[in-house]
Amino acid sequence: MLEVGIGTGLTLLHYAPQAEVTGIDLSPKMLAVAQKRADGMGSGRPDLRVMDAQALDFADASFDVVLFTLCLCTIPDPGLAVREGLRVCRPGGRLGFLEHVRSNLLPVALLQEAITPLLAWAQHDYWNRRTADTIRAAGVVDLTDERWMLGVFSLMTGRKP
Repeated sequence: MLEVGIGTGLTLLHYAPQAEVTGIDLSPKMLAVAQKRADGMGSGRPDLRVMDAQALDFADASFDVVLFTLCLCTIPDPGLAVREGLRVCRPGGRLGFLEHVRSNLLPVALLQEAITPLLAWAQHDYWNRRTADTIRAAGVVDLTDERWMLGVFSLMTGRKP
């Protein structure tokens, strides 16, 4: 399994001990925290690497599962990152996305539109992205979209054709 945007490794505790996990992030400092967390886990330690999600250094069809965690909001070209995730996922493999997205509730979406320029400038974080549309356009099929917290957070799953 590949986790794109593993950050500080908060998700590591949720994987089965026998899971073979590779985690990437652009931030070496965040990966250092993830490595400390992984070191305390014993067996099933992940392979953690500094890498750009828009240019994955893996062979085609290298992973059964590719998961994106709270990263498509900051990646400059999220469509390219998803296409790279598809490239390294085996045919029929699963893709998962835990992201904050533009709400499907208009008042919340309008607030997100208003604050996004400031957040994008300060943190390169875009709270108004229509991520499900981006994922579908990249080629993920059978996409499900479960929303919560006023439609701002989304858990999406799909597969590679």
